[in-house]
Amino acid sequence: MTGWLVFVGMDRPVKLDLVGDFHRDIRGTKVRLRNPNPAERDGSEKYLEGFSAVQTGEVGDMTAGLPPQDYVNYPYFEIYSEQNGRIVLELDPEQVEVIGMPIPACESDPVSREKQQQNMAAFLGGMAQELGLPPEQTICVGAATVSKPLLKSATRKRPPRMQLLTKEIRGKLPPLDSQDGKGGKAVAWAKFFTPDSNWTWWATYAVLSISRLMPSSGLCGAG
Repeated sequence: MTGWLVFVGMDRPVKLDLVGDFHRDIRGTKVRLRNPNPAERDGSEKYLEGFSAVQTGEVGDMTAGLPPQDYVNYPYFEIYSEQNGRIVLELDPEQVEVIGMPIPACESDPVSREKQQQNMAAFLGGMAQELGLPPEQTICVGAATVSKPLLKSATRKRPPRMQLLTKEIRGKLPPLDSQDGKGGKAVAWAKFFTPDSNWTWWATYAVLSISRLMPSSGLCGAG
């Protein structure tokens, strides 16, 4: 899949050169994404710091939410980028224009869910290793055991990416449940947000769990 995207806050288009395919509702077509009310440019650059102008990697779930709905019933575009990890755009139907006629659904197979589980497992495995967990214990799959190709994929050397939890922040995060009952007096040690929406999370405590791959964190979302 090839194409380009323009973001407020970036001086040049983001080029997409990805391996994979759309879901059947838009397979064989071109898709134009629009935002009729983009955010003001002032200050928007900071949200895209470290975001590469060239994105390579694999296609995740990409659908306009049209019949046959093999995944979700709304526009959803997912990328597993070698430069910036997992990228997801969730849009309103009026923000997506499908150009051309898709291949008849009866003439092609749905996107493999096993492949998508492997993509997610490789992404989570890489993230867990960036958090300092042992490589041999940082692989997960959706419903089965670990396979050697998946282990190789998840442990391959990746380009530098934004570090979500630095050693300094990890050292400050208090133990699990240590701030329960404090309400508005609880201390938030880190703020996480997604540049493609208004979701924000505040980390109040964390426990690094090898079995779960990800920090078991006390977070609250403000959407």
